[in-house]
Amino acid sequence: MGRGQGDIEGEGREPKRRRRTVDGAKKLPTAGSAATAEPASVPTTQTPRPSVKEKEKHIIHDTYQANLEHEAEEANRRTEAEDQELFHKTCDHVRQLMNEILNLKTEKPEGWTRDVDERRVQVLVLMLTLRRLSRVQKVRVRESRDRTGEQRQRVDGVTLRLQNLLYEVSHLKKEVRKCLEFQSADEEIDLVPVEQFYKEAPDSISRPEDTVEEPHQQRLARLHWELEQRRGQTQLFDQLTQEKEAVAATIAEQEKKLASLAPRINTILEATKPLQDALELPLDTRREQQRMGRLLPTPLYTVWVQAGAYGEACDNLVHVEIRGDAEAARKLIAVEEESKVDTNSDSDLEQESAEENSNRKKRNRRDQKMDSDESSEVRQILSLHPLHVNVTIKTKNSSSVVIAFHYLQNLRIVTTKCSLQLAEKTRPNMTDVISGDAMLNCLFDGDDGTTSPNPATIYQLQRTRINLKDYLSTVGRPYLWAQTLAGLVFTPAKNKGGAEDLVEGEGSSNHCVTAVPPPSTEQVCSQLSAEHMHITIKSIRRRLQSRVALQTQLLALEGANSTSAIPVPGDFIRQHFPGKVCSDLRSWQQITWSDYESLPSTQMLREAFIVTPQHLFFKAVFERKHVKLEAFAAVSPNHPVVAPVFSLRLFWDGQHDSATDPHIRQMEAEVNIYWNELVSSHNDRLELLPLQLYRIAMCLDLYTEATSAHMDANGPDAEFHKEKIFFRPARGPDRAYPFKYLPKLGVFTQR
Repeated sequence: MGRGQGDIEGEGREPKRRRRTVDGAKKLPTAGSAATAEPASVPTTQTPRPSVKEKEKHIIHDTYQANLEHEAEEANRRTEAEDQELFHKTCDHVRQLMNEILNLKTEKPEGWTRDVDERRVQVLVLMLTLRRLSRVQKVRVRESRDRTGEQRQRVDGVTLRLQNLLYEVSHLKKEVRKCLEFQSADEEIDLVPVEQFYKEAPDSISRPEDTVEEPHQQRLARLHWELEQRRGQTQLFDQLTQEKEAVAATIAEQEKKLASLAPRINTILEATKPLQDALELPLDTRREQQRMGRLLPTPLYTVWVQAGAYGEACDNLVHVEIRGDAEAARKLIAVEEESKVDTNSDSDLEQESAEENSNRKKRNRRDQKMDSDESSEVRQILSLHPLHVNVTIKTKNSSSVVIAFHYLQNLRIVTTKCSLQLAEKTRPNMTDVISGDAMLNCLFDGDDGTTSPNPATIYQLQRTRINLKDYLSTVGRPYLWAQTLAGLVFTPAKNKGGAEDLVEGEGSSNHCVTAVPPPSTEQVCSQLSAEHMHITIKSIRRRLQSRVALQTQLLALEGANSTSAIPVPGDFIRQHFPGKVCSDLRSWQQITWSDYESLPSTQMLREAFIVTPQHLFFKAVFERKHVKLEAFAAVSPNHPVVAPVFSLRLFWDGQHDSATDPHIRQMEAEVNIYWNELVSSHNDRLELLPLQLYRIAMCLDLYTEATSAHMDANGPDAEFHKEKIFFRPARGPDRAYPFKYLPKLGVFTQR
């Protein structure tokens, strides 16, 4: 310990000597004295003497290098164990001195201040010793890292050489494997057998005396013979090709003569087009549509005739067109006619052997069912007629919806596929309410188009285990209104006499073709289609307008982060709401039916069937300071004819909903029941959803201010200042809040 203290004291004294040296350096002659000692004619190229600061920097640098060398020498001179022991001793000594200082300050004997100062100096000297030990240990760590880095570089070099050698070995192995697996191209050639070769090949090629006992020469001779044979076949091929080209040229010349007649006929037809355009008579198109109309099945023909007649007579924004494969439709009709002829010619034989044929058909059906593939059976049952009818319904703003009517031949129902053509392209959003699949969903109550309206097909679908919902995107949706427009009415069969009277009634041959498949009655009647055409087209056009408006509102709500961003026209705000609404709409997102179903506050709506899985579900979050209100909206497919339904959940000193807080029930009633106060016409109803959201924000303001006013009446603990004008925060036995707004007076009152 004495040695360590001496070293430290030496280190402490050395800077003093150096400072004296520096001070001595400062006493060098100045520039003035140098100027007096030397003549003024000294050349300016003489090397200038270093300044005092440069000398000080040089001295400090030398001192730092000397300390580093001394620390390195000391680290090499002692071991880590010795330094560890010295560290413990120094710490014990420091601890002992600190205890003595504590005792002196506690007891305060005579001359205790001098003793405390002496021990404080000793502690400081010992701290310098600890510092020196720390620096020595850092030197050892740095040297260990350097040695470790050198060894790591050496190991990396050896590893790199090893990897290079392994790569060379693998490359050589691959080359050896390629050499061993090499196969010549002639091994893939199928040569004639050896016996046939010696029998057919001439002696100049076969050379039996040289090739019989030499396998290599025999292989070469066989390849030579194969080459000669292929040359002969190539010459024959060229000859036949020339003959084929000559025949093809003759056929092309004859086809050219026949084709020259087509332009002449087309010229005659083209000459009549200016007259057709001048008179606005698309005769060619109508003629083609008439030809294809004869190939339509009766339900599609009814739709084509009735929709076209309605468009020409009542609505020029309705256009009807037949699309599809006309040739396939002709073949289908030909097959049906042949089957009818075969059935009529064999009717007598069938009556004589009815039981035998029935048994044979049962066996054949059983065998066919076992042998046929399930996918082919599904395609056969869900096969569509080659032709379909497109009904285009336009609006005044040039948006249109195209409804394609298809006919399922085996199920004998009509399905529809919907597509939209908007006047302005809208960017996609999270909720696409204008997609063709769900555009016409629930156009009329309960008609979602997911089940077959023909009861006779239920057993057929069950037998083949076909779920029609899985194929709606392929075959379309069988809406009930589509069956009505096609003249199809499915009613339970009564009795045989009633069905026969319905089939053989007056006028049935002109307007009504009826099939009677048990257990239902299928009517195809054009009069029924004509009666419902106007209502259906009007409903579809109204649905298109409302969905386009709803799509625009949802696009605006997706990016809304405040109540002012709710897409409500300014006239409605001035007419139905106060000038300032403090609550903000923070988020708007779509949720699923499972999320909506898991909410306890929506149980009553679901049990009363006010909300069904066909609705669109959304979640809106309103905030005012630390109060948060979650509004769960259920938008009906028939929006805005059916108003959206909201369920509220409030977070303020806990969670509150309509089941626990009567004021939440009053807010829900204000939004869900009294929404008709916000709209006065069908066009106003298009803005119903944003109006309801704005009213929820207003009601949240009233809820917080009325609650704070009620709390302020009982004590000075109000959290929200009264910014709305109302006379009493609560009134009546249910303590109703003033949610009703009187725009003429600008005040709120209870209902």
